[in-house]
Amino acid sequence: MNKKIISYLSGFIFIATFVKAQDYHVSQYDVATLYLNAGTTGMYGHETGDYKVYLDQRSQWRSIGIKPFLTSYIAYDKPHTIRNRNVGFGAFIINNNGGLGNYNTFTFMGSAAYDILGKADTKSTQKHILSVGIQMGLFYRSTNPDKLNYDVQYSLANNGGAFDQSISSNEIYNRVNITRFDANYGLYYKYIERGEKVHPYAGFSMSHLTKPNESLVGGKTQMPIKFIGYGGCEIKIDDKMDIIPRIFYANQAKANEFTGGLLFYYRINENNVKIMAGFDYRLKDAYNISLGLKHPSYALRFSYDINASYLKNYTNGRGALEVSLIYVGEKGKSFFKSVSQF
Repeated sequence: MNKKIISYLSGFIFIATFVKAQDYHVSQYDVATLYLNAGTTGMYGHETGDYKVYLDQRSQWRSIGIKPFLTSYIAYDKPHTIRNRNVGFGAFIINNNGGLGNYNTFTFMGSAAYDILGKADTKSTQKHILSVGIQMGLFYRSTNPDKLNYDVQYSLANNGGAFDQSISSNEIYNRVNITRFDANYGLYYKYIERGEKVHPYAGFSMSHLTKPNESLVGGKTQMPIKFIGYGGCEIKIDDKMDIIPRIFYANQAKANEFTGGLLFYYRINENNVKIMAGFDYRLKDAYNISLGLKHPSYALRFSYDINASYLKNYTNGRGALEVSLIYVGEKGKSFFKSVSQF
């Protein structure tokens, strides 16, 4: 077989293993806060803003010669007060297209969180956030088997040896899409006392509590529960510089992911605009480098994964490109007015 065929087969084997083993992930997990942990919903602490909109898009595996994975995320949340208690409500949509076979999962989740310690009338002097959250929603999963290549479609007459999708695969599928109910849970803590230079935080979440049947062919394959634990510390070095060391761990069935890294912020003008840089290492997988700008009303970040696993032999180290935007909205203040303050 030629190198192109080997790349296709390697990619397909990897995708099949990946899809079965774990959920899709994003490197900028601190942007996809609702996907990370339901307990963060609307928990702004002393941050300003009436609501937030989160956008993230990640493209990966283009370098191994297949249609790339594309993950798109959009979320919204907002703090509220109910009977003098701090609560938050929001929702997120995440769509993941798995490349070969148009394997696609579209998820919608409503999200709510409750601050166990916080009260609305003491919010300005609040020292701690300790919140619990719950999410409920649906996911729709589909695939198109006609877009896959089968051994009977390999033709020596096609460019000296290649797959030809005009040849019938003789495969018959009764069902290629499902819709399932799903639920997630999260617990979140952050120290937020004003005037302090060190603000640690930690979170724990569980996804797929209902263990929905994800089989597309009529059998029973329960989606395993995903466990996530993470933490970090926001450290104010001086009036211009902040750093955030952080760690992240996820486990789903026999798949594990561990990431450690550091974010760095430096204020560049009187409007509190900051440049940011970050470096994370995902164990036995990839190095992630990020650059961006942060303003009180928005944060824009670009990041790139440099492959560090055995797949670097096929990718030459090229990994995933990811871009994100967070907009912090205020009543009566448009996005364009916020940007003009740069």
